[in-house]
Amino acid sequence: MKIIKLGILGLTLSLSGVLSAQSISSPYSNHGLGEFLYQGLPHNYAMGQVGIGTPTPWHINLQNPALLFYNNFSSFQVGLQTDFRNYSTEETSSKSQSISLRYMAMSFPVVNNRWTTSLAILPLTVVKYNTFARDSIDQVDRVVQNQGDGGLTQVVWANGIRLFDRLTVGVKAVYIFGSVNSDAKIQMAGPNFSSNYIISYYETARYSDVNLSLGLSYQFKFGEGNIATIGAVHGLSRGIDGTQDISFRRLSFTGAVIQQQFLEEGATTSFTLPTYYGTGISFEKLNKFRAGVDISYRNWSGTNNAEGTEVRNTLDLAGGAEFTPDYQSVNSYLKRVTYRLGMNLKQLPYLENNTEINDFGINFGASFPVSGFSSLDAAFKYGFRGTTNNNLIRENYFQVVIGATINDRWFIKRRYD
Repeated sequence: MKIIKLGILGLTLSLSGVLSAQSISSPYSNHGLGEFLYQGLPHNYAMGQVGIGTPTPWHINLQNPALLFYNNFSSFQVGLQTDFRNYSTEETSSKSQSISLRYMAMSFPVVNNRWTTSLAILPLTVVKYNTFARDSIDQVDRVVQNQGDGGLTQVVWANGIRLFDRLTVGVKAVYIFGSVNSDAKIQMAGPNFSSNYIISYYETARYSDVNLSLGLSYQFKFGEGNIATIGAVHGLSRGIDGTQDISFRRLSFTGAVIQQQFLEEGATTSFTLPTYYGTGISFEKLNKFRAGVDISYRNWSGTNNAEGTEVRNTLDLAGGAEFTPDYQSVNSYLKRVTYRLGMNLKQLPYLENNTEINDFGINFGASFPVSGFSSLDAAFKYGFRGTTNNNLIRENYFQVVIGATINDRWFIKRRYD
């Protein structure tokens, strides 16, 4: 088991240096800081993306820090995500795929049965799009290309503390860093143009700041092995500060910069995060069955990031369940596997061509026990978003998240050699 742990740690360190946070490619990541990514780990992901009110002692909970209290083991989790995506319009279609390091997280009890802390690194937003538009006026052909890439990564320090018998509170401090690049290119050609080149409006913004969120949970125990948990989270709204450069560039057809003129260089910028509220409830039959429902709300109307695009306040809904046939089974390995299934609905904040964009997904997956209380975790999601109406793009995607969870007892002084 020690060799497996060292192998996973070595793989993690090598992958973290070469894989970026750009886990998806979507034309709907073309506003502000991009698309905000789901913050749960594979066990949450496979269960319909629930976790605000769904504790588990075997996996780390990054959605509600108050639920970290229930992690009595020292845990380490790492995972990769692969995304397969198809795009379609009324006239054409295309596809893409990507792979990225999705998360690294660890947690351990600081004070037994009182306080558990966690450290993690995972992406917060992703920007990755490349769209074209072509038209012709009076024998002049015009091609407009909009590209963007980048995103923000977050380093998380979360703590869950038990105040009373069944009441726990949590606080999550996040250091956010990264850059967002956007490039709008125009190419014009026709009989009246003696030379052909590309004009580019290029903008890059670099961010570095901190943010806080709070969590709360309470458990009810009734009957033998029956547990109900209620959880709530609140993400504080504040501006993420940074600097930006804006320039006009003249490019050759090969992409080489012929001429560049800065409009702004090193100017201060800020993106206001929306206020976030979430609540969840779960019911558990100890070591057998668990089901949960989450609902979350983000207030985008109070932000200053519209950039001329209409926004709406968003609501996310998620529900799912997990089932372990017999976690103590000796004769059947498959009976010790935990199976999960769920679904979710997510509203995107920005309106495209005055059209609301929604994302619906069906999730499933499993945790396969390996040694002790550790496991290999797999989660899958099939989803779709957008529409081909109003000159928009419809996306169909399939995502795979593969991870490993190591649970052990750390920082315990040996009594015997």
